[in-house]
Amino acid sequence: MPPEITSPRRERPSPNTGQHQDITTRVLLAAGVVGPVLFVVTFTVAGWLRPGYSAMASAVSDLGVGDMAWIQNANFLLFGTLLIAFAVGFRRVMSELIGGRATWGAIMIATTGIGMLGAVLFPAAPPTEMLHFLLGFLVVIVSAVAAAFYLGRQFRRVPGWRSLSRYSTWTGLTAVALVLLTFVALNPASPLEEAGIGGLVNRILAVATFAWYTVTGWWLWRHASRGRDADRTRATQ
Repeated sequence: MPPEITSPRRERPSPNTGQHQDITTRVLLAAGVVGPVLFVVTFTVAGWLRPGYSAMASAVSDLGVGDMAWIQNANFLLFGTLLIAFAVGFRRVMSELIGGRATWGAIMIATTGIGMLGAVLFPAAPPTEMLHFLLGFLVVIVSAVAAAFYLGRQFRRVPGWRSLSRYSTWTGLTAVALVLLTFVALNPASPLEEAGIGGLVNRILAVATFAWYTVTGWWLWRHASRGRDADRTRATQ
């Protein structure tokens, strides 16, 4: 008799594997939701604690130099780390919806986080002020604006995501306008600098720009949660 032919045994993935990956993804997405909120709350509190500091006139980066600078530097470090984590979760979810374009979006988001780390390495003190601007502020704002514009176009490819697409595009436009206004308001030769509102404009820029990460992270978190619930429903049928 010919020997019995048996097919190779396939190992089934553990039922806990998918659940573990799902939880990890949602945690990474949550980093993008809470990161901007913690960042704004922390620099606001740091401004209150700094004697003689004017949130109306002085930029957020000024909190990273001088008295209790460690608070804002830790804030930059934490926010940068959370954004990099969010970039990983973003790619996990969006690669299923827009393919390889998700990688470019994730790179832009992670670059914003790297810029935050650059702001820690090069504080806004006279010896490193220019590096702080080039490797901190400029990297952060350019990558954030690029992500908003780029992903504003990509979100349109996903059915039902046009509102997020429009919000992303408007965030990019608003950020560009506020960046220009910030440069004018903080320029010593500008009449606006005499008005002492540079810090206020800088804070409006931070809130308007970084809120995009919170909104996008929440949108993706809900999408991932709906996918989990749908899988559970199919499994019970």
